[in-house]
Amino acid sequence: MTEIPDRVPVLTQMHEFAMKELGVPAREFYTSPEILAAGTLEIQEKYGIDVPVLDYDVYNIEAEALGQEIKYSDTDMPDVDRSKPLIRGRDDLKKIRTPDFDRDGRFAHVIEMNRIFRNLIGGAEITIRICAPFSLAANIRGIEQIFMDMYSDPDFVKELFDRVVEEVLAPWVIRLKKEFPRVKNISADDASASLPIVSPGIIEEWILPYVIRLRELAGHDVYMPNWVGEKFLKDPEIMLDFKHQACPGFLEGQDPDVEKLGPRLYRDYADKKGIPLILGVGAAFLTLSSPQAVFERVRQYIEVGGKNGRFALLLCNLGATTPPENVKAAMDAVDKFGQYR
Repeated sequence: MTEIPDRVPVLTQMHEFAMKELGVPAREFYTSPEILAAGTLEIQEKYGIDVPVLDYDVYNIEAEALGQEIKYSDTDMPDVDRSKPLIRGRDDLKKIRTPDFDRDGRFAHVIEMNRIFRNLIGGAEITIRICAPFSLAANIRGIEQIFMDMYSDPDFVKELFDRVVEEVLAPWVIRLKKEFPRVKNISADDASASLPIVSPGIIEEWILPYVIRLRELAGHDVYMPNWVGEKFLKDPEIMLDFKHQACPGFLEGQDPDVEKLGPRLYRDYADKKGIPLILGVGAAFLTLSSPQAVFERVRQYIEVGGKNGRFALLLCNLGATTPPENVKAAMDAVDKFGQYR
């Protein structure tokens, strides 16, 4: 991400895809650090994905450890039981306390799977993922209820977010940095805080300040890269500016935003800010399109996005239903068009 590489690097979110390829039941896959870490790397190597990234059901980890009920099955990724929110009223805020990272929930699993993954890739630097403040608050309170609270009881929302950041996420990041002292990339994932689920005003008032607060408390190697929805704005740069504040080190654009607005907008903005660029081919597109269409989109994103180097391609959230031939088509396009010398 600092020079022009020999070949456009490719990274992906693929835990569900890896689970399907390995033929492991979901309940076992998501509760076994060895299977998830080694299995993910095995499938990344199989398809030639050359930036090793460990991904998992990241939005559940902190919520589950606090006592939020999680639904497990043998076929699908675990998910929060949204009919039973942990925080039902002000008295429940006391449930948000600093967990025991050795015993509560799957914190120890996350540490172990990242340790295994790091060892398997020869001790190289890894990216560790956590849940961002807004997505965690939404998972334990309910996103619709939070929106109502913002108008009816903003002091309650402020205390909820304060506790999420100060009692849970900042201590968790500090513990992770103790376990992995060389780590330089801690991604706070925040898909719920995207347009049109939220508005620019909500991002500015309620979401971005707590990402910044987390970075102040836990270190600037924490960043939030994955807000989407700029295609809904007359001026997409409003959202790009929010992204830059939450993730100063690089710009990430994903479909369908990039498809709608074109990759040139993102290349120009990244150049203006002097930062690397990541363009993401969308999960729905990768699942529903033909291999030829996937090949063509990857070619376009590489030709426009990768002009000046400092560029990587993201295959967004490969799922259990993503056709393997589409993953191969994406990598064929990278092999053909992604060579810089």
